[in-house]
Amino acid sequence: MKMSNYSAVRDVGKTLVKLIWDNIKNDDQIKSIITSENQIALSSPENITPDKKLSLFLYQILEDSYQKNQGMQVSGPEELEYPPIYLNLFYMVTPNTADYEKDHILMGKVIQIFNDNLVLRGPILQENMGGEELRLIFRPLSLDDLNKIWNVISKSNSYRLSAYYEVTPVKIKSTRKKAITRVL
Repeated sequence: MKMSNYSAVRDVGKTLVKLIWDNIKNDDQIKSIITSENQIALSSPENITPDKKLSLFLYQILEDSYQKNQGMQVSGPEELEYPPIYLNLFYMVTPNTADYEKDHILMGKVIQIFNDNLVLRGPILQENMGGEELRLIFRPLSLDDLNKIWNVISKSNSYRLSAYYEVTPVKIKSTRKKAITRVL
């Protein structure tokens, strides 16, 4: 079984891109808007080029406080492993089609895909995420939080249609180990 390492944050982004593409590549209406997986960008909506039609922007990373106080785990007959860190990743999903109607259709489709796949496990998980289970949680933001985000990322200070999601728990294993002696 693969274990989550420091590439887990990247692998979650790849998983979301694959999830979206796998669910739109056979939908004729959406396929007329996004024609390839390469049109889904893991970057700020302000920095994507016109050839990218959808932005998945990781705007915040927090430690999952519910899983913080775990003990050391046995990793061998004479070795303990320090506990992993569990993260909550927060994504802003923003269409970039330059057409309001297409933006709304694309946003509705992404919301539908995420709603239909609230728990991610198995082959959809990319790279080193095998054996993990992730949850997608819709996280609407307050008007104040929306203003804060868009004032930071937008040069024009203009809000664009977006939806906000949390992906949790994202595990990053510790590399620290401790030798132990068995009691006889």
